[in-house]
Order: sequence, then C-alpha cells, then structure tokens
Amino acid sequence: MSSVAPQDPTQTPEGKGPLSKETAYVATLFTEGRVRVREVRTREGGVRTLYYLEVPEAPKGVVFALPKRLGARLLGQPLLAQHAPRTNGKGLLGGKQDFLRTVPQDRCWGRPFFFFVRGRLAAVDLEEGRLQVEVRPNPGGKLKAPFTLTLLAPLSLLEALPPVGSAVYLEGEVRPRSGRLVVRRWEPARLWDDPH
Repeated sequence: MSSVAPQDPTQTPEGKGPLSKETAYVATLFTEGRVRVREVRTREGGVRTLYYLEVPEAPKGVVFALPKRLGARLLGQPLLAQHAPRTNGKGLLGGKQDFLRTVPQDRCWGRPFFFFVRGRLAAVDLEEGRLQVEVRPNPGGKLKAPFTLTLLAPLSLLEALPPVGSAVYLEGEVRPRSGRLVVRRWEPARLWDDPH
C-alpha cells in the first residue's frame, strides 16, 4: 500500500510545467465512413436530427456521433475521424461514441478501427483474456470524470503487462461486427499524475 496521497486529477500538479501530450491520459479510436443523418424521437415525444458516421464494420447499436454543423456541411461525404471509445465490461463497443476531431488522410498512422489508449492499468484477468485501463481527466481537458475501458488481449501480452496501477500505452484494433477492442501492442508509459 502506498503512503502517497493520490492527487486530484482535475487539478494541475504544483511545481510542474504545462501538461505534455506524452503524459496525458488519452483514448482514441480512428473511424472511417460516410456522413449520414436521421431523425430520432426523443423521450419527450419530439424529434431531433442526428448526424453520424456510418461505419460499415461497426457492430449493431454503436453510433459514431458527429456535431450538427460538421454533419450538415459534409452530409453524404466520406470522412476519417477520431472518436472516444467506450466499452462495456466484456470489452465490446457500446452505444454512442463521442466525436473528438476529423483527421486528414495523410495523418492517420493507423488504419480505421485502430485505437490507442494511454492510462492506468486497473485490472488483468488472465482467465478471461481481458484487461481494464482507467482513463482520467487531464488538467484543463474536457473530460469531467474518469472511465474504464475493458479490452481483450492474447495471453502472452497479458502475462507481460506490469503490475496493476502502472501507466501503460496500448494499441490495437476493433474486431469488425463484434465490436471487441483487441490489444496488439503495449509499452510502459508515463502519466502526468505519476508519483515521483
């Protein structure tokens, strides 16, 4: 058990300079598809317009939301984007995936349905072939509350991971249709709230 008090992840660490991209918590999924629109009924009985990215490989029930202004401008066109992945406890993409940004084709260093995560290892289950990574808010960032991603990985990768609580950087891909996020590569990482 550590005797160091945990830092509040919403506060900038004292005595440290601006947050480096290499030490920020991050979870990003590259998506590629065509911009579409549909009308959705609200609980109140109204109708609202939803712009989204139609991704052919996406599992049923997963929505890659887009901002209204962007969707209206690019309706019917192909788009490469980054979304913030969210999984259920079994490691499946589920529900609405929040839009982060568009990506020029020459800046996509992975292929669509590629993801990367930098966070804190929260659990490793060798029997089920799963791991969990916590992604926390960064100082000055938009994320307001931490969340945990459940990811699948081969046994050899799981056995090579550092202890729970360690900072890790993971890369992988989403399995088409099933929506499983599968880790293919990992490396140790540094995070802004690591104890020194």
